[in-house]
Amino acid sequence: MNFAFWKNALKQAIERGLASGDLRHELSEFKDHALASRKDGEAVCWGLQRLNATTGATLAENAYQLAKLFMDVRDAGCPAVEVLREKGIPELMRLYDEARAIKQPGDSSNLLYLLKILAIYGTTDGVLKIIEAAQEPFASDNYVWSVILQNFERGHPQNSLLFSALTDPLPEGFIAISLLDAANHCMIDGEEMIHPFDSDGGTERLRNWILSERDGEYSYARSACAAMPFLKHQRRDELLVLAASHPDKTIRTESAWAEAKCGRKSGLRRLTDLCLDLQTSVTARQYLKELGRSEVIPSEVSNPDFLALSEFSHWLAHPSELGRHPDSLEIVDQRELAWPPDQTKRPFWLIKYVLKDEMGLEDDDEECGLVGSVTFCLFSYKLSQRPPEDAYAIHCCWEMTNANLIEEHDVTEDPSEYAVLLGHWQGAPLGAAAMLKVAELSPKLGLKERLVGLASATLNDNAGWVVLDGTHSEWYPQTDFPFDCQDSVVLRVHIGRRLLAFTGKADRAKYLKGSPPVRAPEQIISAYEKLLDSAAQTKGKGREDALSLTWSPVGKHLGTYSKALAETGKGVAIRKVIDLLQGGAEKLGGYSTLGEAAFVCGQDDLAEELLIKRKDQGVSASVERGESMSILARLWYKRGKQGEARQLLVDCLMPLLSESKTATGPDRQMVESWFQTHRQTYLQLFHPSADEELKQAGIPSTTL
Repeated sequence: MNFAFWKNALKQAIERGLASGDLRHELSEFKDHALASRKDGEAVCWGLQRLNATTGATLAENAYQLAKLFMDVRDAGCPAVEVLREKGIPELMRLYDEARAIKQPGDSSNLLYLLKILAIYGTTDGVLKIIEAAQEPFASDNYVWSVILQNFERGHPQNSLLFSALTDPLPEGFIAISLLDAANHCMIDGEEMIHPFDSDGGTERLRNWILSERDGEYSYARSACAAMPFLKHQRRDELLVLAASHPDKTIRTESAWAEAKCGRKSGLRRLTDLCLDLQTSVTARQYLKELGRSEVIPSEVSNPDFLALSEFSHWLAHPSELGRHPDSLEIVDQRELAWPPDQTKRPFWLIKYVLKDEMGLEDDDEECGLVGSVTFCLFSYKLSQRPPEDAYAIHCCWEMTNANLIEEHDVTEDPSEYAVLLGHWQGAPLGAAAMLKVAELSPKLGLKERLVGLASATLNDNAGWVVLDGTHSEWYPQTDFPFDCQDSVVLRVHIGRRLLAFTGKADRAKYLKGSPPVRAPEQIISAYEKLLDSAAQTKGKGREDALSLTWSPVGKHLGTYSKALAETGKGVAIRKVIDLLQGGAEKLGGYSTLGEAAFVCGQDDLAEELLIKRKDQGVSASVERGESMSILARLWYKRGKQGEARQLLVDCLMPLLSESKTATGPDRQMVESWFQTHRQTYLQLFHPSADEELKQAGIPSTTL
């Protein structure tokens, strides 16, 4: 796009978006362009100035869409930033106040994003607005507060103002933890200041978090430990003793670091011992190195197998993975491999973990991951049911795809274009061959065939797949793979084995497990209701965590429970459960979880009510992701609201189409999955003209 034209086009797009009420759509084409000139900044400020309370429910959403442009700048010193700081920040503060006065449902995340921009731009007035919001407090339990306050790192021009203003009184809720973490990071990085928790009230908060038995507050206890070396308060020794006897190993590790940071030999001794524990070894070794005491790390931990096991346990415990250390670890295979693209030989480990289920609602979680290149576990690939060579191959192909050295394409919409690849097959005749996918390989990978195809077919009346790879074309029978194997996995097995130079036939059948035993619906209902009763009886602050729709077992297994109720004709019982859980539904798509459960149980009126609440949370809440809006469209269609159903699905498809243009790696497949969910709903509801309608609206058959 011509840059001069774009500068004019930005203002035009904002004007169109304000007129139509869909700024997100109008601004989507500018996602890859950085603001640089004064005119760019002035265009954004022009749009902000035209927003006011008369825009009603869309005010916070529109302000959010324009506020995002504050992050899309060429660099911190460009003229656009100067304009945004001088003219734009006051407008964001005004819009924050006006939107707060309206008090529309679902506005919290949008308004917190405005505070985030105020933190980044760092004006005195902007930071005073953040302080005011924290003291009120506004949305005190929203996780975005951690994002806002983490901007006040060492060197931020207003961090002393923020920390001193929020010291007495300390803020409430999650804001307090976010403040604690921000202050800890500042002081660990060398900022000289008085810690905001270095007081009677602050140390009492730290003590309560250390003593808390709520699983959700264990991370708070870790943050409390991180503050201890920077406290001068007389209660510091008491806090160190309490943390040292905490039941959680990770918190005991943090307390050992705190002791060592305070110059105590007892902390060093504890860290040395923790190096020998698989669950704490990585963190303990890291802390000793940071403290400049690498010499006390035990020599036993240098064993390669121990290092691999501890590395995998540490990775699994990350909140975005299992969120806890597994119950057991076992090295399944270890070997040296020449890993592409540079073919450098290095050691690799395949490690199986077991996470035991204690509730009777699911099987023990068993899977294999890899250590050696990128430590990772492809949880959904069932690598524990595959030969080691296949597991290495899948990981290898996954890494090369993420490195943009392999590109996979679905060709089911136009298989004839690649049907010529079927000519690669020189074996016995195939039946019902149909092209599914092709993979384009970078020449950097060194394989002869640059285009490898995958087709479903039958061979001697046996179903399976054929990978079309020149003279290396190969047949893969369906019976050699787990029962729900995805087509793409077969292609990755083949390409990965070629890249790693694995030869010979694999005996895949011996690794397969039978289908897990099916739990009777009555068993599921009994186990879930026992879990629910226990959560409901939790006292104090722990009750909210126990009944959480996002982090607790109650939320995780609600879908399984609702299906069991439906199967036994007890669907109406879901109403009482939803009434109990609805208090936390506004967070992270909780209305979707409850609405889908009500729908499964045949409670259409309740499902519609909940899913409308989800829809009203706004586009910034990513309502288009998942299945919930397709369910709402079906409910509306069933009630004769065909026009509303049609528009809802289009409103979901358009942002997903936009998101797909910048998504990479596994995210592309996720966006495509959501896109196809809504597209298939549209086709089913509005057949036979649906396909043509979508084409006329500029919506293709796939995002890939």
